[in-house]
Amino acid sequence: MKVINFDQNLFETFLKEKLNLFLVEDASCLVIGIKEGGVPLAEFVVKYLKTTTFDKVDLEVIKCQRPSTERKKNNQFIKKILKKVFKITPRLILNGIRIIEHNLLMRQKNNLDRNIVFTSKLNLREYDKIIVVDDAVDSGYTLKNVIARLEESYSNKKIYSLSVVVTDTKAVMLPDYYLYSDVLIRFPWSLDG
Repeated sequence: MKVINFDQNLFETFLKEKLNLFLVEDASCLVIGIKEGGVPLAEFVVKYLKTTTFDKVDLEVIKCQRPSTERKKNNQFIKKILKKVFKITPRLILNGIRIIEHNLLMRQKNNLDRNIVFTSKLNLREYDKIIVVDDAVDSGYTLKNVIARLEESYSNKKIYSLSVVVTDTKAVMLPDYYLYSDVLIRFPWSLDG
């Protein structure tokens, strides 16, 4: 599997091409960014949608992570050490580590577990459309869990999903829109970014 760097200009072009497919006059849209990596991308989506025909565009952040990711990201000491080590590690080795980590996560049988937390009390009923944004879809369980939770409560809303990359096209759920497949992306906010 190949590892590539995130290209913001390419992503912005992708947004213009894909999001124009569902623009409507006098509509409101809620963009939900899945924390961590989906949030900066959701901010790009909000910025773009505010230049279009939408009357109202807001951002909501939702936390939905594997328990192993949550432990790794929440331990500030480990996070600091990893960032320092990654800073001096050659890209070839970082790419290898990233591929190994991805393969291990994809083989885990408990890959279904996700902790979902909404960070604010927005009234989702006041929006015509909802877009769920994440940086990467691996197994698809995060996206599936978030969409299912939203559909449970807001079954009459049109819910779209968007991601930069789908790392496994056999995921249990694919986003409606994605830029890449079968690659790994190094984002500026990644620990090895």
